[in-house]
Amino acid sequence: MNKLDFSISLREKGIDSGDIKKKMKENGFEDSEIQYYLKKSDEIFLNQYIQYKTSKSKKNNRSIKMIALVLSLILLTGVFFGYATIGLIGLFFMWTLVGYSSY
Repeated sequence: MNKLDFSISLREKGIDSGDIKKKMKENGFEDSEIQYYLKKSDEIFLNQYIQYKTSKSKKNNRSIKMIALVLSLILLTGVFFGYATIGLIGLFFMWTLVGYSSY
């Protein structure tokens, strides 16, 4: 596991594959180990990157939905105070935006 962590840390630093191979040879890796750990580190690094990206996009969608909910609450209070057409049109507009942002 120590060798795998070493190869992942090199990948996280943004080092090129050729340079990673050189550093692994300097540390005493064999050719078959270099190929194996290089492949495994690529898979793990890409999985971590994808998970980070999807969690970040989910946070953005949540904040957009919360803002839309607050604005729709304000528009609903506007409907109850007599601004019916403006409030209903605004609600329709807000919820179409929420519907398209969730896909």
